[in-house]
Amino acid sequence: MMRRINMRGRLPGLAMLLALLSACSNQADIAEVRTMIGDAPVLMLSTSTCGYCKKLRADLSDWGVEYVDVNVETDRNGQRLFGLVNGRGVPVLLIGDEIVHGYSPTRSRKLLVAANLTNETSRP
Repeated sequence: MMRRINMRGRLPGLAMLLALLSACSNQADIAEVRTMIGDAPVLMLSTSTCGYCKKLRADLSDWGVEYVDVNVETDRNGQRLFGLVNGRGVPVLLIGDEIVHGYSPTRSRKLLVAANLTNETSRP
């Protein structure tokens, strides 16, 4: 059985919902992140207990990459940065203006090599 819905009373609410949704953006605020961390080309958002964070730290070390590591559990700025990059989990790696969510060594290394930020060339 089909029911007819009177949209007149619901249009203002729907309009407000659409306005709120359009204000929410999936775009990371890279400019604000850069304001907070300065000109460090590589930023890692992590936790101390994350196994993938530990693996990524080892990879970055193997590749000779200098980076800033911010703990999102204990550092208030880390929590703010995590929100600015739309963090969904750790690790989050910011390379220049590119964001890598999660442990993705192939993509991370590719971005680091493209940005001339690694001295390691033999490992995939």
